Amino acid sequence: MRKVILLGVVLTGFIYALPFVSGEMEIPYQDAMAQDSRSDDAESTVTAQGSGTSIMVQIDGTPQQMELEDYVAGVVAAEAPPTFPPEALKAQAVAARTYAAYKLASGRPEAHREADVCDDYHHCAAYIDLAAEASGRWGNGAETYQNAILEAVRSTAGEIVLYEDKPIIAVFSAAAAEKTESSADVWGNDVPYLQTVDSPGGEACPKYKGEAHFTAEEFRAIMAKALPAAKLDGTPDTWFTASERSAAGGIKTATVGGVKVSGTDLRQAFGLNSTNFTLRADKDSITFLTTGYGHGVGLSQYGAKYMAEQGKTYQEILTHYYTGTSIKPLSSATNS
Repeated sequence: MRKVILLGVVLTGFIYALPFVSGEMEIPYQDAMAQDSRSDDAESTVTAQGSGTSIMVQIDGTPQQMELEDYVAGVVAAEAPPTFPPEALKAQAVAARTYAAYKLASGRPEAHREADVCDDYHHCAAYIDLAAEASGRWGNGAETYQNAILEAVRSTAGEIVLYEDKPIIAVFSAAAAEKTESSADVWGNDVPYLQTVDSPGGEACPKYKGEAHFTAEEFRAIMAKALPAAKLDGTPDTWFTASERSAAGGIKTATVGGVKVSGTDLRQAFGLNSTNFTLRADKDSITFLTTGYGHGVGLSQYGAKYMAEQGKTYQEILTHYYTGTSIKPLSSATNS
């Protein structure tokens, strides 16, 4: 379990942060629906209720105590499209609850010593007050989407993903490419339940295919900050000289200007949608052509959507993406 603990430390800073940078967790999802006001007779209080476990959440810098299930509802609302099939939303709810359980078992980090988790998706997971923000996000669809989220949370109340009877680091991203990435290939730590698995359906994500274009001057300026040792003489079509890909297709390392750099660092430096990219370079510019959206490790949200549409249950979705795990009540987890 030492490797898992080490990975938890590595994840603290960026596991839920997309390169642009957004919720990888992946993405704090924002619906593009009309921003109409809720009707006057809509209920002002929304609660998920459930397990009776409480959690301290740092929101806008202020710790707030709340029920775990209400926190999970707020994470699902912030992280997942509410239009997704019910089984996909349930999978998201269990993943969010599991990550919270992992944080509860691990102890409070230095980043927020007065809270178990925070609402910063760079560090923990995105969170919104579902009752307060639903109408602003979803307009006339607020009640429908609230109910979909709450049903996903209530119907899975208290359930988490376990590996060897311990809560897992239930990371997720928006859309893996054809396969998910292993934790070893992305962060350097091998975790038995974060392995490469098939992940169809990612192409439904609007940002599954992306381009990031840089002039030679722009590229040099970014690299001067991110990798100052790189020597970018000559033209852009000579700067990348070697690369190593993971089994899922992501760039593990690349040699740029004579210096080896990880695909994850390149993704962060250039704001790429993923590490799964190819290059188009000429004498004046470089263009990254990306596939997938997010770090690609663990649950793929659009993969979950696809599996749900194929009739898979949330349990099947979760145990597919988190290898060798089981779904059990929070009470069955051990802390040793």
